Parts: sequence; C-alpha cells; structure tokens
Amino acid sequence: MRRYSVHEIFGPTIQGEGGMTGTVCHFLRFSGCNMWDGRPATRAASRCPFCDTDFFSHTLMTADQIVERLAGLPRVEWVTISGGEPALQLDDELCDALHDAGYLIAVETNGTRELRGSPDYVTLSPKLPPARTIPAHVDCLKVLYPHPNPLITPEAFAGFFAGSRYIQPITTGDAATNALNLSGALALVYRLPEWKLSVQLHKLLGVA
Repeated sequence: MRRYSVHEIFGPTIQGEGGMTGTVCHFLRFSGCNMWDGRPATRAASRCPFCDTDFFSHTLMTADQIVERLAGLPRVEWVTISGGEPALQLDDELCDALHDAGYLIAVETNGTRELRGSPDYVTLSPKLPPARTIPAHVDCLKVLYPHPNPLITPEAFAGFFAGSRYIQPITTGDAATNALNLSGALALVYRLPEWKLSVQLHKLLGVA
C-alpha cells in the first residue's frame, strides 16, 4: 500500500479562510511543497516568502492509518487536506478511503499540479499566473494580496472559472505592514464587486 508523507492530523477546528470559513473540520496536512522546501532558512528566497505554515517534518502513513487516526478524533463531516502542496500526493486511493469512511474532502492547492482523486471542494490559492495554473475551474479562488509575483492579481484571474472569489491580505510579523495589506485588500474588494474579503479567522479566534 502507498504511504503518504503526513506532517500532522488534527481537529476538530474551524476553517479560517476562503469559501468554507467557519466550517468545522479536521485537517490532514501533508509535508512537501514545490514552491518552498519548508525550511525557515530558505523561506525568503522561495516563491512563497509569505508562507507561515509548518509542513517540514513528516510521518509516513497509509490511507488506512490516516483514516484510523481521524477515527480517533471527534466525528465531523469535513476533512481538509492541505500542505505543503497536497496535489503532490493526493490520489484516488486516499480519497476513496476517506469517502468510504463517510468524510467529505476539501483540498487547498496552489494550482501548479494536476489534482488527482475526487475531492468534494477545491480551494485554489494560485502561486503562478493564470496561463500556468493547472485546474480549469475550482469551487473557491483565493488570491493573496499583495502577492510577491506581480502577475498574480484578482484582475489577472478575472476570466478564471470559480464558484467564489476571495482576496486575502497577507499577514506578517509587522502590525503596520498588516494594516497596509488589509487596507489594500479592502480597496480591491470595494472596486471589484465579484470578490469577497477573506481573513485568517482561525488566527483571530486563536485556534489551530
């Protein structure tokens, strides 16, 4: 049986971003990403210098072991698979195992790889311009602001098919920068009515 590189499994918690904000779920966080290797020393030079997600360490687990770990947590409807980049590992075997166990699957992807399996809800936070983004359509498009790649903007993704669209200000360790990012994101939301504001609600609530 295939083994997946899992950084952590935890929950129940609250999804804090995008179209599923406020939804109770478990998180299955994979290790490994094709935009950054996860080491703090290389963050600034990566394509995602704003990433604040710890996904460096890992445990190898089969699909059955993942389901067993989830079964030891309080029962919820949704399992959110994130990373790292889950498209590097997600497949039919894992999706089938989770569906057979009665879970719905949400996936958060950077859109740089084909997404295998059969997730029920896909959130795309693009890390490449539209012409290099793989999915043709998603349930939720979440563009970070201000993105370090000037080609990744809400306007650039105007023709991309998505069930909902969100602009999310990047949070840093500096309060003044955070305030500027938020005001800029708000200005875009006011100007682009098809877009909504996403904030990291889980951080405001103080949950994982």
